[in-house]
Amino acid sequence: MLRVAAYCRVSTSQEDQRNSLENQRRYFSEYISRQPDWELVEVYADEGLSGTSSDRPAFRRMLAAAAEEKIDLILTKEVSRFARNTVDTLAYTRLLRRQGVGIVFIGDHIDTRQNDGEFRLTIMASVAQEESRKISERVKWGQQRSMERGVVFGCDNIYGFSLRGGELTVNPEQAAVVREVYRRFLMDGKGTYIIARELTAEGIPPPSGKGKSWSSTMVLRLLRGEKYCGDLLQRKSCTPDFLDHRKVKNEGQSPQVYLQDHHEAIVPRSMFEAVRRELDRRQANRKAGSRSSARYWCSGKVVCGRCGSRFVPRRGAQADGGLRWVCGKRVQHGVAACAAPAVGNRILLNCMKQIVQDLPIDMEMVLRQTLRAIPDLTRTERQQFCTILRKKLYSETVYSALLDHITVTGEGLTVYLHGVSEPLYFDLLGREKPSVQRTDG
Repeated sequence: MLRVAAYCRVSTSQEDQRNSLENQRRYFSEYISRQPDWELVEVYADEGLSGTSSDRPAFRRMLAAAAEEKIDLILTKEVSRFARNTVDTLAYTRLLRRQGVGIVFIGDHIDTRQNDGEFRLTIMASVAQEESRKISERVKWGQQRSMERGVVFGCDNIYGFSLRGGELTVNPEQAAVVREVYRRFLMDGKGTYIIARELTAEGIPPPSGKGKSWSSTMVLRLLRGEKYCGDLLQRKSCTPDFLDHRKVKNEGQSPQVYLQDHHEAIVPRSMFEAVRRELDRRQANRKAGSRSSARYWCSGKVVCGRCGSRFVPRRGAQADGGLRWVCGKRVQHGVAACAAPAVGNRILLNCMKQIVQDLPIDMEMVLRQTLRAIPDLTRTERQQFCTILRKKLYSETVYSALLDHITVTGEGLTVYLHGVSEPLYFDLLGREKPSVQRTDG
């Protein structure tokens, strides 16, 4: 008895194609059963896979069975069902022939066991490969025309939107998160890492399929996504080679489609462009070796007493080029939106320095206790250590740990510390102001 298997494939999983697959199974089963000296091994079938795909589970199982000498002959409908790559087709048939397994392509009247089988197969495989290329080009052309008409391609995983029938509609719950991300980045001056950490701590679900935690990359994707201001850029990735189906970043290999005001925006265009400028500025700072604004000691902790927005850091145009903190709403919409005064970073540091000086800390006792824990230091090392520790007490790290937030008004600064119920008051020059709310100690 000749042990015979069959291989069939359909390229999509749609209903009519599934019916086609069942018809092929039935056809091969009946065809083999009619041969008196043939024994059916299995009808191997792949569903929803292209012939140019190398990841075909049933096809791999069939090759494995042939290698284990369980198959003598393979039937398939035609060369295009077996593979659409000439090189692969010949490689597989030669591999199977070395294992003593022949292939019969029923529709193409090719039997690899015959002397002219490989010659005829080469011609038919080349035709199948060319047909695959033409289909790929027709599909790309059709997609390009549809994109130009505004049809959105992709799956329903665009955070903030729902994709149905090629149209984008705003997802209200996710859109609120997107707006909050933009606000924290632009108005509060926070970085992507801090925003991601806060969203995770608040229990806000991240984009689907990405785990339980937000990441800096997820936040950055929201901030750079043109869809959030109503625009649409399609074909960000492409498949240069129709044979290997490998997607790569589109860097000019295929024409892209950009449509402005394509759908309802989640954030205003002015805000989107301001965020993009701020992202570019921070990136330039990182390349230059300077710190990101999201990492300043009081980032997100300076609050406008007039409009409630967060102050953001800005380098001043004055001669010393000093760092200033300015109301985010004023930065975005101008002085007409908020006339809160800017505050120099040096003034804020002076306020915190005065607060630390007033803390009931016996620094000398702290030094003695610390030095007793590391007795092997030389006298010079002990002196250096004490100098460094005294300086560390008046450092931005300590100030940031103590500070809850600072409210800025036209009259002065109100400083709130962690674990301290009563605030401290300073004028806009950083000089402490007496207050009936302040108690001794």
